[in-house]
Amino acid sequence: MKLSADEKAAGQLAQESLSLAAEKLRDEGFVVLERVLPEAIVNSLRTATSIALRAKYEDCADELKRAGNHGGVHLPLQMPFIDPLVIENPMIFQVLKSALGERFFGCLPYGCNSAYPGSNKQNVHRDCGHIFPEVQTPLPPLMIAANIALDDFTIENGATEIWPATHRQVDRSPNEIATLRIPPEQYSDRKSVQIAMSAGSIVLRDMRTWHRAMPNSTDRLRTMLAIVYYRQYFMPDNLSNPISAEELDLFSERSKWIYRLRH
Repeated sequence: MKLSADEKAAGQLAQESLSLAAEKLRDEGFVVLERVLPEAIVNSLRTATSIALRAKYEDCADELKRAGNHGGVHLPLQMPFIDPLVIENPMIFQVLKSALGERFFGCLPYGCNSAYPGSNKQNVHRDCGHIFPEVQTPLPPLMIAANIALDDFTIENGATEIWPATHRQVDRSPNEIATLRIPPEQYSDRKSVQIAMSAGSIVLRDMRTWHRAMPNSTDRLRTMLAIVYYRQYFMPDNLSNPISAEELDLFSERSKWIYRLRH
């Protein structure tokens, strides 16, 4: 979705745009908001993220190789990673409120997904399954990922491939339920798209939607931030990174509420 100059200046989606974004997320399982973050903030985030990735993998090349040259790291709770346009972006929150209800919440710290040069094609997968796969009617979303592109996403550098509307297809087998992997016979004949977008764009994705990272054939890293949000009452099982009082003091009251579930 292309945003108007007025929406970018106000930092808010107009009602018509919000309705369209909510509809796309509900029906297709994802929506792209184009060029939301200013270039200066994107550049600062890209530089800081590259430093964090370099620090993690400089002595762990084997770990990166085993992952097919797809990497990631939990990012520190300091600027620029806690910029309000990242952790409490009004446009993201508008869509999340529509999809998850007023009392949605997120968990910190968040991370990033990076495709290094020479990265492999991932398996097609979901990031979470249906909470009641025995019920054949798909339920509303429980978890939504907000991805912020720090680089232009192109076919050449492995823009994410996604299968629209697959969040509404309930898992078929115990193996799918256990592994979240989708067998080739299910996706080979279904239409997919690669999400080509400019740096600073935001993807909101129902985490049940089939997708995979594609090969990066360029000589440059391709990275996006990844923050996960949850519907009220849904307790994540990975609350293992406490936030100190000093870190919490850096947050606005709104962020303290959104990221309220912590040890």
